[in-house]
Amino acid sequence: DDPEVAFVFLVDRLKTYLSEADIEVVEKAYRFGAFAHKGQTRSSGEPYITHPLTVAIILTDLKLDLHSIVAAILHDVVEDTEYTLEDIGEKFGQEVSGLVDGLTKISKIKFQSKQQRLAENFRKMILAMAKDIRVILVKLADRLHNMSTLATLSRAKQERIAQETLEIYAPLAGRLGIYGIKSELEDLCLRYTKEEVYQDIKSKIALKKQIRASYITDVVEVLEKELKSYGLKNFYVYGRPKHFYSIYKKMIHKRVDVDDIFDLFAFRVIVDSVKDCYEVLGIVHSLWKPMPGRFKDYIAMPKPNMYQSLHTTVIKKNGDPAEIQIRTQQMHKICEYGVATHWAYKEGATPKGKTPSSTDIKKFSWMKQMMQWQSELQDPDEFLQAVKVDLFEEEIFIFTPGGDVLALPIDASCLDFAFSVHTDVGLKTTGVKVNGRMVPIKSTLKSGDIVEVITSKNQRPNKDWLKIVRTSKARNKIRSYLRSEQRKKVKALGVDLLNQYLTKIDRDVESIRSSKEADSMVKTAREGNFDDMLISIGYGKIDLKGLLAKVFPNSYQPKEEAEEKIKSVQKKSSGKGDENGITVSGMDNILVYMARCCNPLPGEPILGFITRGRGVSVHRLNCDRALDLDPQRKIEVSWKFSKSKALNHSAFIRVHTHEKPGVLAEVTAVIAATGANISKAQINVNADMTGQLDFEVSVRSLEQLNLVLRKLEGLSFVYNVKRCSDFNPKKF
Repeated sequence: DDPEVAFVFLVDRLKTYLSEADIEVVEKAYRFGAFAHKGQTRSSGEPYITHPLTVAIILTDLKLDLHSIVAAILHDVVEDTEYTLEDIGEKFGQEVSGLVDGLTKISKIKFQSKQQRLAENFRKMILAMAKDIRVILVKLADRLHNMSTLATLSRAKQERIAQETLEIYAPLAGRLGIYGIKSELEDLCLRYTKEEVYQDIKSKIALKKQIRASYITDVVEVLEKELKSYGLKNFYVYGRPKHFYSIYKKMIHKRVDVDDIFDLFAFRVIVDSVKDCYEVLGIVHSLWKPMPGRFKDYIAMPKPNMYQSLHTTVIKKNGDPAEIQIRTQQMHKICEYGVATHWAYKEGATPKGKTPSSTDIKKFSWMKQMMQWQSELQDPDEFLQAVKVDLFEEEIFIFTPGGDVLALPIDASCLDFAFSVHTDVGLKTTGVKVNGRMVPIKSTLKSGDIVEVITSKNQRPNKDWLKIVRTSKARNKIRSYLRSEQRKKVKALGVDLLNQYLTKIDRDVESIRSSKEADSMVKTAREGNFDDMLISIGYGKIDLKGLLAKVFPNSYQPKEEAEEKIKSVQKKSSGKGDENGITVSGMDNILVYMARCCNPLPGEPILGFITRGRGVSVHRLNCDRALDLDPQRKIEVSWKFSKSKALNHSAFIRVHTHEKPGVLAEVTAVIAATGANISKAQINVNADMTGQLDFEVSVRSLEQLNLVLRKLEGLSFVYNVKRCSDFNPKKF
């Protein structure tokens, strides 16, 4: 609890790799931070400055540079005290100020919120990391200390912070290759999210402490003796119990209790060279039988975070399994410190002119991929999904016929593989051979598969491909292609529509395109170029008569004022796609209106048709009238939300009832109880005293309408309820 003791401990560790001049700067930062946080305490009651000091101590394990250590000590100053970034920049330089700024922005991100806000916040954090990865390294150390001191917080806060850590920070630590921090975070998360499971694992492993120690000693001794007998020198063997969270994942995967898990330990053999790694592997496999399917060569096929090692699980002569990892000293260093080894100081000397930046991160293909997604994926939800699928899941390794290796997420399809080879290969894929046998393109791959892609220049992707692929690259390329094809189709329709009007003045689109009137048309239509104008015409965004009347005043007479008013009313009543919760493929700000012939509701299948001058009409997929419309005008539309935010969608229902007093009161009460509003109602009584009740109701979605129908069907005096296409009691 004593800050001075913590500071002395920090200095002792910094002396192993920083100069005396650097340590003087660290002390200056400590004195400044202590003064700034004077009087502030943590929830445990200890002086607040002990927290940033502990964060700095954690970073010494990674041997981070001077600026990172100083930023760690000052990371809460701007947020929690009266000092500003300018103050920090003036006293400690702009590099430290920039790091503190990044940390301050991340600290304001609240992940426990609605999905879209979560996605957008996560995007911000990824961008801060890409700008200077030291920001996230300090943040991980900050989160590790906060997780280790959660005991003083309320249960609700413990669970919220632990879940956030498990979903965001622990996977990031893994992707950065810092497995030490990742494992500690995961164990602490298990303690606060699954306390009973955590305590069960802890107590059962504690009971076997003596047996565990003996087991580790026996395996290490046997390995050391065997390696020496083969003349191997300069190696180090050690064993350790697996982390609690790792054991928990095995329990979930195998659906067993901790007592039924035997490979609770991992053994490591550290050697001098790659050659020695493979020699040790051969010795281990000659000593004990390897388990089929449990060997992974991360030396030949490194993980994206540069992790390299040989992993094998063997069966000892007594039947117990043992997991053994074999790596060089350098590989072990990268395993322990991950991306931080890229800046770790060598032999206590400060590299001149060494400034960690995004340039240093170019070795990390996944980091570059994230920056590419940032520019391609405007939807925060898509960005979050891309990160989760492509970065945080386990990988499989697939071979090309030429022997190249490509990494894909688990459960990736053959089509994912085709797109990972090249976009053009993916778009033209017609078939796939896996290990020499033809399989469907939707088939799931597994590590070690050899995949050959068969292509055709005549192949055309379709919307169903989006259901097959798992990787963001494949999904985005397919969507891009489909949007491009949609625009081509709409552009052709625009040419057709424009030609129909131009024939009246003996002109056509191609003659206009090369004439001086083309610029005038584009400018009047307020489009970027001639092709954009044609696309807008195809989508029904442009009033062709009005446009041509302005460009060719001698050939087209201006519209009558009354007609303009009618169009104006139509335009206002149509609204935009966003207002109706409709997304139109390939275009924004399109006029959209719900077809009155079927009145589609959010949540049910729909299709759109391009009208002449009124934008896009949206119909139910099974609408009888829609089947008679020109298929060339059909366009892909979808609901932006499964439910509307307001009661603004009309639906029509008819209720047939038996004779009973108070029928109308009970029926309307049931409708009101579902949250729907009645806009119109008409009651007709037949000669046999049965009733026919017609209603127009305002609902949020198909789900709510179905609820209304179910509730009405449940009334004892109701013998038939159905949805109608409009409010027309005389029609039936």
